[in-house]
Amino acid sequence: MNILHRSIIITILFTSSNILYSVTDLDGKVICWSSVGSKKIKGTKKITLPNLTLTSKLIINCIKNLGYNFLHIRLKGFKKNKKTILKYFKTSTLNILSICDNTPLPHNGCKKRKVRRI
Repeated sequence: MNILHRSIIITILFTSSNILYSVTDLDGKVICWSSVGSKKIKGTKKITLPNLTLTSKLIINCIKNLGYNFLHIRLKGFKKNKKTILKYFKTSTLNILSICDNTPLPHNGCKKRKVRRI
């Protein structure tokens, strides 16, 4: 079968207190999703390394059970755990086709209104 037909997109969103995983096909239809908070983990314990590897392992098992072998990874957000999660996906038996960082960066924005002087 063609590689494009057996590939999948994983979007990983890093928020300030949680990490969201979304698995979609190439058309953008969500196949499965997971987050650290959805596993009944509360507070600052959500960002610890064992919990991150637990949810990554759950997503990888879901992808393997569906029969997909090829990945496109999209990352969004600022966190120090990006590299560790990428290492975890690289050590799995899934083949990574591309890694894209879609972190939105502000570039000074719109011009502010002139201050009124009386």
